Amino acid sequence: MKNRDDFFRFSSKEQKILYLGLLLGVIAAIFGLMTNAQRMWINYLTNSVYFVSLALGGGVVLAIASVTSSAWASPFKRLLESLTTFLPVGLLLMLGLYFGIHSLYEWSHHTIVEADAILRGKAIYLNTPFFMIRIIVFFSLWITTTSMMLFHSRKQDQDSQINHTFKIVKWSSIFLVTFAFSYSLASFDWLMSLRPHWFSTIFGIYNFSGLFVNTFAVVTFMTIWLSDRGYLKGMITDDVLHDLGKFLFGFTTFWAYIWLCQYLLIWYSNIPEETLYYIGREKNTWDWLFYSNLAINWAIPFISLMSRGSKRSRFTLIRVCVLLIIGRWLDLYLMISPDVNEIAGITNPEIGLIEIGMGIGFGCFFILFITRSLKRANLRAVNDPYLEEGIHLHQ
Repeated sequence: MKNRDDFFRFSSKEQKILYLGLLLGVIAAIFGLMTNAQRMWINYLTNSVYFVSLALGGGVVLAIASVTSSAWASPFKRLLESLTTFLPVGLLLMLGLYFGIHSLYEWSHHTIVEADAILRGKAIYLNTPFFMIRIIVFFSLWITTTSMMLFHSRKQDQDSQINHTFKIVKWSSIFLVTFAFSYSLASFDWLMSLRPHWFSTIFGIYNFSGLFVNTFAVVTFMTIWLSDRGYLKGMITDDVLHDLGKFLFGFTTFWAYIWLCQYLLIWYSNIPEETLYYIGREKNTWDWLFYSNLAINWAIPFISLMSRGSKRSRFTLIRVCVLLIIGRWLDLYLMISPDVNEIAGITNPEIGLIEIGMGIGFGCFFILFITRSLKRANLRAVNDPYLEEGIHLHQ
């Protein structure tokens, strides 16, 4: 196959399919807004958090590899960088929550807050202006640090100066420290405050675990897909795939561990304001989705990737990645929809054309946007000092 290792290109047919998917998402959102605005905003929040977290995940993996002077991420470094370029768009999407805040967040209603002593006590933090300000602050930190990481990576492509590597390490360190605090707070704001009487001390790390798994699932899928199309030639060996498979295997179990920790902590303490979160997800017809979440995000990937051969198999990895990509959406949907629907008196899950259409639309928009980054830079980080070591890491 011809070596097309320089710059990524979609075919015109593929671009048309992506634009059609984006159009489908817009139609689904408009239809949802006209028929059931609350349902549309549930999906807007689910997909916005999904792709913002994925963009952040690219930065996290890049930063960890940089500060530890690791070579394993170098063969697919450009894919990680491309994910981070979505953050400015993510800021606009999250600011768009302002128009749907009353459909999602109980604490945004003045009359409800005034009648509830607990919400009155939290009003200094949970109020619309401060909520929007925090979004701007979080994204300012994320965009600044990841942009500087990307800037020095691209400059290194041009002048091959080693000092860019040191600067990437500096900005990666700043990003990791700020991310640890800001993403936890963002998880509290965007997701946990949907049920403002409920709290979990490990909710931040739970969301981080999901972010990490999803990032490796998407990057593994992109790596195999590009490699099969003739890109990244000579870089994606079975050893590289084995490393990615091990990350998937390990971090799906980490996600399940945090999932179980949160569940058991609430189950054995049996405090009413805590148990309501799980009671709402284990009754009516939410229960099958609740338990499917554990099967999709852990049990099936764990069994599928248990052997060494499966971690090196493109056939197995691709299918596990698709499952985990869908599973992350389901996990977020289960964090959002039951609480918002409960306030509206809706007791059953609603997964139909609006959910599927908006999910496809957001996904196509995300792909179209991040591929702009892949088109502008060589897919091979030619002057990365760790590239050759990363390609031949196990030899």
